[in-house]
Amino acid sequence: MNLTHVLQPYVCCLGNPVAGNPTQFVMYRAARACGADWRFFTAQVELDQFEVAFRGVQALGLRGMALLEPFQAQSMELLDSVTESALCMGGVNVARLDGKSWLGDNTLGIAIANCIAPLLESIADPKISENASDVPPPAILILGKRKLAEVIRFANPELAKRIVVFETGETSQSDSAVPREPWELDSLEEFTQRDLRIDCLICEETPSTVLSRQIVSLPWKESPSCLVLANSSDKQWRAWRETLRNQNAIQIESVELMSHQSAADFYFWTGVMPSIDLIRDSLEEYMQW
Repeated sequence: MNLTHVLQPYVCCLGNPVAGNPTQFVMYRAARACGADWRFFTAQVELDQFEVAFRGVQALGLRGMALLEPFQAQSMELLDSVTESALCMGGVNVARLDGKSWLGDNTLGIAIANCIAPLLESIADPKISENASDVPPPAILILGKRKLAEVIRFANPELAKRIVVFETGETSQSDSAVPREPWELDSLEEFTQRDLRIDCLICEETPSTVLSRQIVSLPWKESPSCLVLANSSDKQWRAWRETLRNQNAIQIESVELMSHQSAADFYFWTGVMPSIDLIRDSLEEYMQW
């Protein structure tokens, strides 16, 4: 008897630690709602046993993997191929079996793009077009590493036209030998010189007091959005949130980004796009937000 068509596709989540990770719960809910006959499970893998576990997943014929830290970079060399986004980020958070080969991807870029796109002002907005010479074009300002800008550009070519990045901290020094792209800023003053205004601000970390003052002095659109990707001290975060409120900024909560990345992961494995509302509700229920 041929059992090929009755075997269920399985996806495993590998990490260390994995306690409290919502992937299995959220993906099970998504699969059930979408009518996809997929199954998900989670396994904690000892640090020195990751390659054994990885090869075991491949040998058992599973269809995909969710890869948590600290295994995202290590998995790169074990896969048959990886996407441009994974190469750029230096790590894989999802992998799937394509025929007889394993493909790895990093879905952070597409998650950010899908998260911020609905909040962005349209370049073709009639109010802008009528007074194009008087209104600076809306821009997505990224405070962080150039690779973050790259993966968002890969994910959405339309957004790519609007992205500028200012590297903060040690990042700019470590990459000083790399030629600067036209969309990279040497200083925040250059943002003003280019006659831009902030439509969306993406921060890899909470800006320092000095940097936040510089950001406030830049041209902003009327209701910009802001996404902060990393946690920081409570005091620093409270001060930054107050700064954003003063700028009438729409703050994108972390659950929104998680929802879009979970949806992108599910689509990567199954080819089915789940409801963002369903994903968000599942995350909030699991995380008790």
